[in-house]
Amino acid sequence: MKRVLRLVSILPSVLVLMLIIFPAPATAQVSSGSISGNVADQQGGAIPQATVSATNKATNRELTTTSDNAGLFRLGLVPPGTYRIEISKQGFEKIAFDNVEVAVGADRGLGTVQLQLGEVTSTVEVTSALPLVQNSEAQITNEFTSANIQTFPGVLENQGLDNLALTVPGVASSRDIGFGNSNGTLFEVNGIRGRNNDQQIDGQNNNDNSVAGPGLFVSDTEFVQEYQITTSNFGPEYGRNSGSVVNIITKSGTNTVHGSVYGTESNSVLNALSNTQKAFEGLTKPARFNDEFTGGTIGGPLWKDHVFFFGGFDNEIVSQQEVFTSGGDSSNNLTPTPTGIATMLACYGNTPSMQALQTYGPYAVKGGNPSPLADTITTFHVKNCTDGVERDIELAQVGRVLPTGSKSFNFPLKLDIQTAKNHLYGRYLYNRS
Repeated sequence: MKRVLRLVSILPSVLVLMLIIFPAPATAQVSSGSISGNVADQQGGAIPQATVSATNKATNRELTTTSDNAGLFRLGLVPPGTYRIEISKQGFEKIAFDNVEVAVGADRGLGTVQLQLGEVTSTVEVTSALPLVQNSEAQITNEFTSANIQTFPGVLENQGLDNLALTVPGVASSRDIGFGNSNGTLFEVNGIRGRNNDQQIDGQNNNDNSVAGPGLFVSDTEFVQEYQITTSNFGPEYGRNSGSVVNIITKSGTNTVHGSVYGTESNSVLNALSNTQKAFEGLTKPARFNDEFTGGTIGGPLWKDHVFFFGGFDNEIVSQQEVFTSGGDSSNNLTPTPTGIATMLACYGNTPSMQALQTYGPYAVKGGNPSPLADTITTFHVKNCTDGVERDIELAQVGRVLPTGSKSFNFPLKLDIQTAKNHLYGRYLYNRS
């Protein structure tokens, strides 16, 4: 299996040009958020023309706007990240909010921000928590930042980011009623089948239209800046599905060179035999299993404040063996054992039927070292052997141990370019299993 996904986005002017040149059907790409609020004085009166600036703490990119005559403001097309927000107006003290998280496809409402009379050179640092319940939009969105994701066992081990969705109200596992590709788990939202979930990466369509679910898999948490799931009251930009919208935002470089090296290991040496393996599979030790997941990332500036890069690589190698048996009702899945075949040769001679059994029978296929399962061994008494001697033919189910390993590797490459007016980025993701 080999999957490749490419994306180049130039916002905002180049996108308009592309739509003119290539007038194909398009869906909205949601890869940014917004910040909004209301500026008022201490008596609650609106303060118009207040300057609002938001500075990305990782890249130093600054976005600015002013409040309108009602004191309302909104900063749109804000890339996800952590921001310092400053609001100022001549005759009032400047107020600052530090470490404000902005998520993709969601509005970060600051509520009513009151300015105090004073010199604009004075700054009031707001350290209290921002509103927990957002009342600036009806859409219900749940975000997991990079820091949040690092606290979820079962996700860190490359087992799929959609396991995060199960922690959100209204989300449940689809279990056996779902079918499709899975980035960890198949899930349904608010009683709507899992095939109605919309999968996106950086706001780009990532749906497998043949079987549903994601078309490309991003399960490594070190590649992800934010995992977001919108479960209800969808904005107008989400028109494809009615279940939920999952949007995975890939990491970008920052002004600080940063990276990671990581890995996990699971090995059967640390496991004990189960009761089933002891009783029915005839094993003296667990079948081999070794799951090695390793990777690394690096990101940073190529030109401080303007050009940033991020890249990574991971691989997962699963080396394992499984016990396969003829299974089912033992009375319907018995075959002569090697001892039984020797008895039959003595009883019937090397007839065409016996030649076929030796050439094409279960024990003729040597893979996995086929052997009789001890607890299924029985005998069948034969009175009519060609030499007139009665014999007992040994029968049993067949068991064998076969390798069922796998290999997969993934890598992302991302380049961000920011100017005073535009943010351009190119991203390349690669999956191979």
